[in-house]
Amino acid sequence: MTASSVHDDTRTPQTTKQVANDAFELCLNLRGYGWNWSAGLKTPPETRPTSSTAAFIVPTFVSLIMHIMVFDFIHYFVQWFAPSTLGSAKGGTIFDPSIPPLQRYLRSNIITLLSGLTIYCAVQIGYHISTLLGVLVFRQHISLWPPIFKDPWFATSLTDFWAKRWHQLFRDNFISLGGKPLAKLMGRFGGVLGAFLVSGMLHNIGLWGMGNGSDFVGVCGFFLIMGLGVILEHVLRMFTGRRVDGFLGCVWTWIWVSGWANILVEAWATRGLMGSTFFPRSFRPAYYVFGSLP
Repeated sequence: MTASSVHDDTRTPQTTKQVANDAFELCLNLRGYGWNWSAGLKTPPETRPTSSTAAFIVPTFVSLIMHIMVFDFIHYFVQWFAPSTLGSAKGGTIFDPSIPPLQRYLRSNIITLLSGLTIYCAVQIGYHISTLLGVLVFRQHISLWPPIFKDPWFATSLTDFWAKRWHQLFRDNFISLGGKPLAKLMGRFGGVLGAFLVSGMLHNIGLWGMGNGSDFVGVCGFFLIMGLGVILEHVLRMFTGRRVDGFLGCVWTWIWVSGWANILVEAWATRGLMGSTFFPRSFRPAYYVFGSLP
């Protein structure tokens, strides 16, 4: 499919304003919502008021401020575990070899869960800013900016988590570059692994951009294991006729995602990602509440 807006296909010629609008969407509306290459995209139901632009903007702005605060507090707590390593640009491991294994892995899992929440908040922050720019500056209709997450902590399967509840920002890239090519070679399961492989490669490139090297095994390994988990759910359904769902499905999802995420967060931590500076020290919200880190 070509990258054309389903809302604008009949417009000829386009005005400068319309071109700027489309350019903005192609840069920041990464899910392709409203464009013909987003076919099959599942978007969460809208929970904000849609009776007017003002009614929509106010809760979006409030949510932006809230997520900025929560992001900084959680990031602070991650750094608090080891300010001289995790809290610095040189980085350090999430596994403390000086404590017994049980405490060591409890600690690493807490750091991993907190890190996952920071990623969630960071994506929300970026999307809220894009939403406000789109609606207020480019005068786009609020329907073009539906929610980006659907309560991922309530996922009842890995398929539910990755295909519906987690953000779908790079869905088209993962499917086009990895899912479809490998599906032609290896069938449906190959398509699943291909999509997750490209996801891992993208995240690994982002880690490499830190300037401290990359970790192909840790980063890509995590996403390939997520793909393997999705395949296991499909295999189970093939043999039993039942899909992974309900409370046990939720427990399974939490264990699989958070357990294996240790290797992903370890890759981030050892390369200094946790020590990144997002706010000037004098403006960091957590410092006003808990004080500066040593």
